[in-house]
Amino acid sequence: MASKQEPKLSLTLLVDKERNCVVVAEASGDLIDILFSFLTLPLGTIIRLVSKKQGHDEADEIGCINNLYQSLENSGDEVFWNHICKRMLLCPRNPCEALCQKLKVKLDDSKPMKYFMCSSRCRRGGDWFLSTFAEASCHCGKLMDKEMKQHGDSNEGTHGDGVFVKGQTMYLIFDDLRVLESSPGNSAQQLVQLGYKNFQKLIKRSLNVGIKEILDILKHALTSKSPLSDVFLGNGVSKRMCAFSPKPRPENQGWKNYNSMINIKVTVRKSKKTILYAESEGDFVDFLFSFLTTPLGSILKLLDGNFSLGCMNSLYESVKDLNPSWFTNPSGTPLLNLRVAPQFGCKRQPTQLCEEDTPCYWYGTGVIKSNICYSIGNGVVSKDHSLIQHPGAMKLFDPRSPNGTKESSVGFVRRPSLFVVWDDLQVTPLANTSSISLLQKLNVPLDNLEEHELRIGEIEALNLLGASLTSKAALTEGLFYLLRKPKEEAKD
Repeated sequence: MASKQEPKLSLTLLVDKERNCVVVAEASGDLIDILFSFLTLPLGTIIRLVSKKQGHDEADEIGCINNLYQSLENSGDEVFWNHICKRMLLCPRNPCEALCQKLKVKLDDSKPMKYFMCSSRCRRGGDWFLSTFAEASCHCGKLMDKEMKQHGDSNEGTHGDGVFVKGQTMYLIFDDLRVLESSPGNSAQQLVQLGYKNFQKLIKRSLNVGIKEILDILKHALTSKSPLSDVFLGNGVSKRMCAFSPKPRPENQGWKNYNSMINIKVTVRKSKKTILYAESEGDFVDFLFSFLTTPLGSILKLLDGNFSLGCMNSLYESVKDLNPSWFTNPSGTPLLNLRVAPQFGCKRQPTQLCEEDTPCYWYGTGVIKSNICYSIGNGVVSKDHSLIQHPGAMKLFDPRSPNGTKESSVGFVRRPSLFVVWDDLQVTPLANTSSISLLQKLNVPLDNLEEHELRIGEIEALNLLGASLTSKAALTEGLFYLLRKPKEEAKD
């Protein structure tokens, strides 16, 4: 049997042959859908895809998020409530998974969501339990490994051709991934603005791009302002273009979401004015690990211009500026309001980032029914008008819990637990770890160490998130300003 041929998409480049750079490219909506899908990818997925395809080198690193991901890989299952929590963080779910499955070239190799029950169909408090993770443990002790069929939402989110934008339409793509509708007027205007009065210096190249080239674009787009030139003209690794400046809390602004604040202790090297490490409980580590489950588009929206990550800001702004009529969904694109996938969020979240609402499920005649259904009489009707008589309510197994129930859900890592988080976001569990050995490893005079207590609210959390994506010293870059005295700030 012949192997399935890798899908390829057409891309036309207009190249300045003297400067050896891509001036503009043109492609159909199928490729634009894939570029826009970059925004839906959780950070953990981006790290996994880029590292797996490209190898671990300096160009692949995004701030020090790679260290956080590697710490997660190196952590034992005993750090978490169960082995599922670790797997969730390593392979986080895309909130637009159903839509991204329809892309012509699929970047994410994660398996589509499935549904499982205990083979004994156990109940607790009159409700059946359902899991979206294989091998979750039922309260009866058996595994929830009986796969169930979901019914009725195979076409959810589709509106004609295309996934995010209309597929049978042409678009302009600039070297910084800015996207515009393609038209003769737009093309002429943009070329003139870029300094080209005619085509004498420009040559046209036609390409077919597949998964390798698209992953290369993703990799360079995270650090460069010219990913198309980098990938297709062999310009190599460009100068890194990532920047973030911590935003201090206004003096007259109080603490918001007091119950979501997180307390940590940091140890400072006084002579160099750097944070060496933080000591924390599970809430802070859960918050850091939740960076990996957060879609890139959500981060760009949260940091709202106070942050530059390659040319991803240009891509996000293109979504905001594109005429709504060019999107497939007449009610609005999901790309501007991305949330974390259900059950993948941080339970004690200092920022305004929320996870998607968990659907409601019913069980009857062996079929899972989600909240796309509506009730009628004693039954439930789905979008395809099939009816299940007397459906039973189902509760969803939540791995972020000591017993799998949503009510007792607290986070990914086991409580109580203590951790050391280093300046570059490497995480070390303190269980069975010698604190004396850790201090010896620092090789810093003990009288040069100073301990401070910090409170992480919304602004501090956003500063730490931004620093983690742009710096190799996230704690120092994101939080040290909290320790500066007014006189020091004036000198700086």
